[in-house]
Amino acid sequence: MSAADGIVASVDVSPRRRWVVLAILAGSQTIVSLDATIVNTALPTIKRVFEMSESQSLWVVDVYLVLFGGLLLLAGALGDRFGRRRILGIGLTVFTIASIGVAFSPDANFLIIGRGLQGIGGALVLPQTLSTLTAVFPRRERSKAFGIWAGAMGIGMALGPFLGGTLVDQIDWSAVFWVPAPLSALALVALTIVPSTKSVLHTRLDVPGALTGTVGMLALVFSIIEGIPRGWDDPVILATITVAVLSLSAFILIERRTEQPLMPLGFFKQRDFVGAMVGMFFIMFALMGVLFYLPQFFQLVQGVSAAESGLRVMPLAVVMIVCAPIAGFILPRVGPRFLLFWAPTMHGGGCLLILALVLAVDTPYWMVGLALAWLGIGGSLHMPATTDTSMAAVPVDMAGKASAVTTTGQELGGTMSIAILGSFAAVMYASGVRDGLSGLPLSTADIDTMASGIGAAYHLLPGLDPGIAADVQATLTDSFVQSIKRTFFFGISFAVVAGVVGWILVPRRQRLEQATSLGGPEASPQPALSANGSSPNGARAFAPHVRSLASARPQKSGVP
Repeated sequence: MSAADGIVASVDVSPRRRWVVLAILAGSQTIVSLDATIVNTALPTIKRVFEMSESQSLWVVDVYLVLFGGLLLLAGALGDRFGRRRILGIGLTVFTIASIGVAFSPDANFLIIGRGLQGIGGALVLPQTLSTLTAVFPRRERSKAFGIWAGAMGIGMALGPFLGGTLVDQIDWSAVFWVPAPLSALALVALTIVPSTKSVLHTRLDVPGALTGTVGMLALVFSIIEGIPRGWDDPVILATITVAVLSLSAFILIERRTEQPLMPLGFFKQRDFVGAMVGMFFIMFALMGVLFYLPQFFQLVQGVSAAESGLRVMPLAVVMIVCAPIAGFILPRVGPRFLLFWAPTMHGGGCLLILALVLAVDTPYWMVGLALAWLGIGGSLHMPATTDTSMAAVPVDMAGKASAVTTTGQELGGTMSIAILGSFAAVMYASGVRDGLSGLPLSTADIDTMASGIGAAYHLLPGLDPGIAADVQATLTDSFVQSIKRTFFFGISFAVVAGVVGWILVPRRQRLEQATSLGGPEASPQPALSANGSSPNGARAFAPHVRSLASARPQKSGVP
């Protein structure tokens, strides 16, 4: 395809059109982040309507996460190879059709399949938004664009729980899936304004890498999510862990040898790229623990409705909406190291510490709300800085793959947070319940059921002797709150690690110029290429440069 066709690695568009493109792309990723959270508050109703088993209800959420996280690397490479706007359009189409299908689900299995298709559509969408922004915005304006992009993600996080609870309470469970459908259809129409970009160097798809990487990521995410309910010694989990290890090992070997890798290993020899990605992994690890447990605390301990529970979580996301664009504007002045150190250590660790100290059955909401707002400031400082730093550390031509790798790290951080912190909290809760109920006249079977989860325990409360019901409920709620508090104490370490990683690996000053190769920004610029990958005189002389992408020497960031 020629340059005249409009598909190039980067484009020069008018300032007004750039911001319109940003609005479209930010809206597209808001739809994806909205769908990732909107189902949570609707799940209890969906479970009752379809008379789902516990396993089926878990998969309503898990199938989206498995396919979304497992396909990100492949989606980024497809955008670089076939055009980012094209893959974004396909992703939105799949997402729209799947949302409509889920709303008309006749049974549980159909609904789960539709959720899986939504995950596939979301995976195709998200990497293309970042890579297109990198191609459209000049380096000097990119941190501002990423700040607004991060704020739009906060909109999805804010509206998801509240909107899901409100729609279920006021209309029906199917309304939860009608919301994303028209929004994604509107974004699909608006894509005509978005310019087409793709890689001018990576002209072939790494099929062996795509197969092994996708299988490995799917197996890894599946084993992380299902490890808690099934148990880590379950044969299915052991098998999927084995498949993940073998597939990802083969993937690394393939990427070391192939000429045009799906994930250039040279990414991980760029200190600022690694620092930003690892920092995002750990801050998402700390953040998702809060978002996962506080809605349960509000509903199961303080007894509020699903809609009110979603509303109570909104301070975190609302602050992100307001402050993330501001962080994008101040990033060139204060530098990424300042933001990536103070955001997780002071705001992430500080919020977790506050919640771990004050959380109790009768904690007034204003205390929790202030802690969430404080955490929202940290998230708004961190996300634009990590995005800008990681995307500036690679050539624009490889933006799709870089955005996929960064997003995969973020997704794995959130998934592993729920798995690891959930396992830790479950052990703490069960221990507290067994100790607290040991002196009461209850059968071993009843105690075992109550120790398995507070939701299952509440089903037994109406049938208990009224003389002990109050003591049992107090033990349940206290054990649940104590398990959350200990989880928050545990999560502080991950927030601190994110800050330390940012201080050590991320440069003090923002890159002024986009990297032109994985040898760092100080490397010699590559010869100008037309959109079909040839040099101006017609020679196709970029293969040596492509081969170097997988084997570049370790580099510092190029800026102090």
